[in-house]
Amino acid sequence: MDKFVSTVENQEIPLHPLDTQAAFLNVPYHFFYPNTNQSDSFMPKNVLRDSFYRALMRFPILAGYLRSEGTGKTTVVVDRGDLNMPEYAESNSDILFSELQEAKFHHSSWPKGLSTTGPITIAGSDGRIKLMNVHIVRLKDNTGVVIFVSMPHYVVDGTGFFSFVELWGKLCMAERIADSTLMQQAAELQFVFDRDLISRSLPAKRKPLNAETVDVYTGFSPLAEWLAWLSPTTRGSILSKAKFSSNVVSHTFRVSQESLESLRNNVCAHIDEPELQVATTHVLAALVSKMVAQAHLKCREQSTQSSGVLSTLMSLLSGAIFGAETSQSLNLLADVRHGLGIADQGYMGNGLIPHNTQCALSVLETPTDAKSLAAATAIVSKIYGNADGPLVASFVDMLLARPSCFTRPMVYLARHPRSLVITNETGFKLYKADFGDGLPEWVCTIPSFVANFIGFLPSPPSSTDIVVNITLKEPVMKHILNNEFWRDLATIVY
Repeated sequence: MDKFVSTVENQEIPLHPLDTQAAFLNVPYHFFYPNTNQSDSFMPKNVLRDSFYRALMRFPILAGYLRSEGTGKTTVVVDRGDLNMPEYAESNSDILFSELQEAKFHHSSWPKGLSTTGPITIAGSDGRIKLMNVHIVRLKDNTGVVIFVSMPHYVVDGTGFFSFVELWGKLCMAERIADSTLMQQAAELQFVFDRDLISRSLPAKRKPLNAETVDVYTGFSPLAEWLAWLSPTTRGSILSKAKFSSNVVSHTFRVSQESLESLRNNVCAHIDEPELQVATTHVLAALVSKMVAQAHLKCREQSTQSSGVLSTLMSLLSGAIFGAETSQSLNLLADVRHGLGIADQGYMGNGLIPHNTQCALSVLETPTDAKSLAAATAIVSKIYGNADGPLVASFVDMLLARPSCFTRPMVYLARHPRSLVITNETGFKLYKADFGDGLPEWVCTIPSFVANFIGFLPSPPSSTDIVVNITLKEPVMKHILNNEFWRDLATIVY
């Protein structure tokens, strides 16, 4: 650690408005490594720690602290005399790696206290928000190691997160086998933390944002405005008590690439727009959206059947006054790096923006077949196809004009329980970090993240399946588990 401290240069990194979009959330993942060869030198803790601080030299922002101006503007301050060092914890467990394997890595089998952060970004024991937390758990009889890493969205998205973990592994392996070539390869990797790269890459042309996105970010919301004016520490403390995970359950599924490709072909046969680029993940997003809408419909029907006359009348009166909901809010996260042409420039800041649209329930609630799924898929594909540089530029303009608007989507999602947030992380480097004993056997986030979040992840290298994490309120999830179309397509992991 002392060597790292000696290399730190004082700097201030003003965060971009894009960094604030999911600032209240962490990026937490667990990496499960088996000691396949039963080696005594498996994942040596001294080398793990030493290489961690070597990697930190390339990511000094993770040793900084947040300074907020109270208007949605935040700066990361890296001060050599006042470093906010990452939390680096080590422990041992009496659980064998084989026990985790037998449980398919279900969280009920994990060592107690494995996850040292939750989904919400809050201050640590010293009163500061740590910009990285690490917990390394060595399993019984040295049968494996589990590494938990968490970073707040203030400073990275999945690209930055997994780039650090991969670099850490590369440096660890290079040190263990004294490979100067590997060390040189690590030294040549490019990591850019200067948020001005986004501003410099915006095109001159602008494209109008859809009305739904504008409404979410500009609509009047005293609660959102108040949250935006709070310090990150105070805001995190309040949000951590908001019970986002109350009555929430998560399940993980696997969908084979072959089944998904076959479904995509069937769906495309019903889309009369040959120029539309339809990816398998677009079909998957549309399918999940339909399933959730259908599940909410069944929940409402069951509630109506079990409600008394007075409750039913009040529900009808509310619908007559405020209008019954006729759509489901769908928020698809897209990476601006591609739209701005900087995907190869090593940008480590938060590059995700949500594209919000309202999908008609008349489209989503219909029974699922290739034809009905085609209508929903076309909506999703158009959203992704429209996410180019001019649209990103217009989105950034909107944020710059209203720095405090970053809390509005959070409040909007809380007020609209049918809203979905879908992230496609299949391109992230979940299984690239090799510390010298092979790749992780399983990588996953924390259980019961936040309601209405859907994540698409890659499978371990031995498979091309897509892993689907679904987090919903328990009554809604029950109908997902009984959805026949989904059960025919997906296999539940846990």
